[in-house]
Amino acid sequence: MIRGISEMVNLLAPKSLVILVRNETKIDRLDKLTVMIHQHNIPTCVYYDLEQYFSLIEENLEKSLEITSLIFCHPEDMLQDITDRRLAHRLSLFIFYWGASQLPSTLNPHLLKEPFRVAIITNPRRNIFRIFYNQAKPNNRGDMLSVNWFDGNDMTFKRVPLLPSPTEVYKNFQGRIFSIPVIHKPPWHFIVYGNVSGSASEMANSTNNDAVGFEMELEKNVTVESDDTYFTVKGGRDHNLMQLIAERMNFSFQYVEPPEKIQGIALGSEDNASFSGALGMLQRREVELYLGDVAVTWERMKAVEFSFFTLADSAAFVTHAPRKLNEALALVRPFQITVWPPVIITILISGPILYVIISTPYRWKYGHSRRATRNAPYHRKSFRQRKPAFYNLRYIEEMSYTRATARRTDTLNQQQEYPSLDRCIWYTINVYLRQSANIPFDGHLARFFSILLWLCATYVLGDVYSAQLTSQLARPARESPINTLGRLETRMTRDGYELLVERQSAFHAALVNSTGVLQRLYRLTRQRSVNDSFLVKSVEEGIRVLQTDPKNAVFGGRETLYFNTKRYGANRFQLSEKLYTRYSAVAVQIGCPFLDSLNEVIMRLFEAGIVEKITIAEYEQMFGRHNGGISHSEETMRSTKSTNSDCDTDGTGTKRKTDSNDKLQPMNLRMLQGAFLVLACGHLLGGKLKQIASISELS
Repeated sequence: MIRGISEMVNLLAPKSLVILVRNETKIDRLDKLTVMIHQHNIPTCVYYDLEQYFSLIEENLEKSLEITSLIFCHPEDMLQDITDRRLAHRLSLFIFYWGASQLPSTLNPHLLKEPFRVAIITNPRRNIFRIFYNQAKPNNRGDMLSVNWFDGNDMTFKRVPLLPSPTEVYKNFQGRIFSIPVIHKPPWHFIVYGNVSGSASEMANSTNNDAVGFEMELEKNVTVESDDTYFTVKGGRDHNLMQLIAERMNFSFQYVEPPEKIQGIALGSEDNASFSGALGMLQRREVELYLGDVAVTWERMKAVEFSFFTLADSAAFVTHAPRKLNEALALVRPFQITVWPPVIITILISGPILYVIISTPYRWKYGHSRRATRNAPYHRKSFRQRKPAFYNLRYIEEMSYTRATARRTDTLNQQQEYPSLDRCIWYTINVYLRQSANIPFDGHLARFFSILLWLCATYVLGDVYSAQLTSQLARPARESPINTLGRLETRMTRDGYELLVERQSAFHAALVNSTGVLQRLYRLTRQRSVNDSFLVKSVEEGIRVLQTDPKNAVFGGRETLYFNTKRYGANRFQLSEKLYTRYSAVAVQIGCPFLDSLNEVIMRLFEAGIVEKITIAEYEQMFGRHNGGISHSEETMRSTKSTNSDCDTDGTGTKRKTDSNDKLQPMNLRMLQGAFLVLACGHLLGGKLKQIASISELS
């Protein structure tokens, strides 16, 4: 017996072996068994206390370490405790031996279902050992099937390896039926609730002959909500992907509706949280897997496990499309608020600078002559002392009057040789307004500065402004798009915008647990909402609310938002930039035994480009008739660069007419109303200046 068990352990080749002895009388030579196992270089440890053993298993599972247990007791003494402590996992193998000759008839198969891995060793006759395994078949019935035996006479096994590999067992499910929860969330799943025959006939009658084929083609994309419990999955990207995986792994599936029709959110404390919705069904092991727009988060990974990702998406938000600005401000709109101050300052200081350039040389010359006159007082005094004694008083008065008159004449002539300040300012204003004007002074510096003014007015201001104004009039300007979190925060603070998010989704949890800008946005949303009015049932409902009330923004996955905006008209919405990367994957139970096989299939589909092809095919099936079947990546680039997209179908599958305001229109007088307003202001200003000039002439 000792040699047989040691050879089985050697053939199994575990990374570590834990031996649990509940009743030491069941084995006489435990030390000899451990010595023989150590000869195969397999580390072992022996436990006699049950609680310490369970603590070791829990610690290894938290670290995702594979561990094999050799238990010397009856399985019924341990199975219930292992199940209650949720220690059943694909990384844990429990091997039972208690010296029995055959399997116990009272063994409960329900306790041996997935993900429990149990092997039982029996000793039907001397030197013969049989190995039974509960995961020999992928049917999940918990049946203990004979998978191998050991003959101690010639030291041989029936087959190698000792136990069948999970990747080989679950490579083919042999028609097993899976229960999979499903939620209506285009484009991942399209669900029709209730009887839709009447609504389909009404749609067919309301359209013309050309649109009938298109409506029938998009029948699966119709959303019909009803109070009936009946629902039908009509298609979707993840539905097609699940069909492909089921065909590859040979299983069938049936859809079930999760509670509250939601993915699920954590309830309770962080350490022992229970989930609601579809994830809660997985956590309670009511369903086998869940494929949908399931975001991988740390909080969810504590309750379920995830496969290789099926979609690399990003978070984003959608708002209304940028609206047209007032045409009356078209003449001043090319200059932003940061440009106006330098332009105004340049215009205001150009006149004084021209005046300083012209008047400085003459002021310097006049001031120098006056200083020279003040520096020669003794010369004038000596001249007066040398005057002849016969000069009479009348002659002296005439000479003084003549000198004073000449001095005033020279000063007046010097002051009149350069223009005044108001004339220089008026000249610069004429230059910037592109009016004809004469240079106020004939000098080299003045001419050079005038040339600079003309160049500035002609090329810097005139031509650039004319080009921008032409582009503004050719395509009417729109307000700046709300495509960043900073702009959204500004609009929420200033204009009272509200952020909508899907109830109990990964994005709802991201808002609640966020920091920085997202945390401030969530606080603003909570303060303004009444009875959690910012929570919607689905992204589709949020898009409908945004259609009716533009002062809203919908937060969610970028792919989902893009698809729904295309359904309701991409020209009506503005999709933001990518906020952070998120991954969607297939959610399975904790310790799922077929996770490796599922990952292998998904990775092959991903590497072959089939997952991307299915995604593109879903978009082309919905919108390919309008845009000529362009790829999803190209369409995404077009939608982000331009808001003028072709018209698509709305949520009811019917054609919607494009608004006439969104089409290109010829130029009309309404677009030129800004020019007429400026012309009217110019006439009023000219009349006022003429009136002031006439009053000054009369005075």
